[in-house]
Amino acid sequence: MSYILVLYIYAGMLAKGDSVTLQVIPGFKTEAECTAAGKASAPLVQGSAKDLRFVCLKGGAA
Repeated sequence: MSYILVLYIYAGMLAKGDSVTLQVIPGFKTEAECTAAGKASAPLVQGSAKDLRFVCLKGGAA
């Protein structure tokens, strides 16, 4: 079993304009590894008006 990290970054309420990005990153061996990578992505939006959400999904066999 492997896990897929899905990152969703969007313009928050205080952002000027609008923008959304979705990134899919496959290949994590454990859910804990995937979750750690999701949490480590927080600096991508630090200091901006954007919000980041992530989810780890079960994928197929590695």
